[in-house]
Amino acid sequence: MNPSATDSGGESLTVHQLLRKLAPDYLRRFGPSMPQRHREVLDRILDCRTSALGGHLFECPACQAVHYRYHSCNDRHCPLCGQTDADQWLRRQQARLLLPVPYFLVTFTVPEALRLFIRSHQQIALDRLFGASAQALQDLARNPRHLGATLGMLGVLHTWSRTLIYHPHIHYLVPGGGLSHDHRQWVTARPNFLLPLRPLGLRYRNLFRQDLEKNHPELLKQVPAKVWKRHWNVDIRPVGSGENALRYLSRYVFKTATSNRPVPLRPNGKIRWTYRESKTGKPTSLVLDGLAWMGRFLQHVLPSGFARVRTFGWLHPAAKVRANRVRALLRQPPLLTPAERQTWNPPLDPDLSPDPQPVQPPTDPVPLRCPRCGQPMRHTASWFAGEPVPPPNRPP
Repeated sequence: MNPSATDSGGESLTVHQLLRKLAPDYLRRFGPSMPQRHREVLDRILDCRTSALGGHLFECPACQAVHYRYHSCNDRHCPLCGQTDADQWLRRQQARLLLPVPYFLVTFTVPEALRLFIRSHQQIALDRLFGASAQALQDLARNPRHLGATLGMLGVLHTWSRTLIYHPHIHYLVPGGGLSHDHRQWVTARPNFLLPLRPLGLRYRNLFRQDLEKNHPELLKQVPAKVWKRHWNVDIRPVGSGENALRYLSRYVFKTATSNRPVPLRPNGKIRWTYRESKTGKPTSLVLDGLAWMGRFLQHVLPSGFARVRTFGWLHPAAKVRANRVRALLRQPPLLTPAERQTWNPPLDPDLSPDPQPVQPPTDPVPLRCPRCGQPMRHTASWFAGEPVPPPNRPP
């Protein structure tokens, strides 16, 4: 479907612009009943890159033009922020990939009947999803009938579907093999096969229920009984070297639900949300009331301090010795801190030496160019959130 033809006469706004446009009406209608956490995040997003958060004043000595550059909110739910952090995260994770080990992307979902419960008890329920899914993977991998080894796992939580409905699921990027129980061998998984799906889904469901029974029996009563009779789906796909899967995961490590993409508005005020159908891969769209769309976006706000990205097994930060043991068995350079690099004595085998870290010469920042005449601008003032915006230093 061609949105430009259907939405003729409307406008197109970015996600951030749309949030700013819809926020006054949304707050009037739903403000008193909004969770405090949602209100705090929305306030930060609305202030992002505005004078409210402070910024810098630049002036052009050549033509006296004035330019204000405002601070970002750096909230992980903001569609404007996080790209630099995501790029840096991606580079760090790419440096940790084991080559030429094949990787798998393992995705744990939950039955639809459980989604409302999880959304109502996010801190507890999402923690348990991480714990149950990671433990299920390790339990089956350690079983001698399967792999007979311990896995290393990088997990990333997503709570949304392509239409922004609440759909919690966890993606794990897992190397195709593991560390033997005596830590002396790397055990390679079978080609294009990591673990059996149905036993993994059953173990995942049982661990989640056992955790609630033990630690939160009062919440267990709120879970619909049919949830425990359904199979909990797990998907495992080979993803080659893992680089493309990392790129996919990195898009939303420091963003939530969507990027700051254009959203077509129809003349009647409704929005057309475009997305790619997961089963067919074809682009499609749906029409939503603006406030309904905003509600879908805000339901993905996570509890304060909740860790969306977690590592398990020998990829956990506390298991660095085991991680480097794996790398040694695979003839990979060890992971070293900058301080360790200064004192590390490389082995005779040059293949096991850590990758060189080139020293980048210091460079002066690129000056801001005047949008009017193209000349370098001069930084003349700064201010912080809550302070008045400084006026330009106009010549008398």
